Amino acid sequence: MITKVKKLASLDEVKAMFHPSVHDALERLALGARYIVVYENLDFWSSRFGERTALRVGPGCSVPSLEKALEIWLGDLPSERQYPVAYWEKKEDGSGDKEN
Repeated sequence: MITKVKKLASLDEVKAMFHPSVHDALERLALGARYIVVYENLDFWSSRFGERTALRVGPGCSVPSLEKALEIWLGDLPSERQYPVAYWEKKEDGSGDKEN
């Protein structure tokens, strides 16, 4: 499935896509990342429709590049699959860890 992936301007925009109870976890996830990619289940007929996952991407991560992250999906069964819908790029100097 090909989706249009939105570039987010800040970590706050990533956090706005998730329940407030996981915002601290998203901040920790961003510490070791070059990108945070948001995946979402887009299958309207699935009981998991709308579920989202954030994935840390970059050198030293399980997915080393944004290009690779945008080519994959998460989940084995078609009804479980989450596709990339958005990403945030941390600034080169690392100052974007808690960007507002």
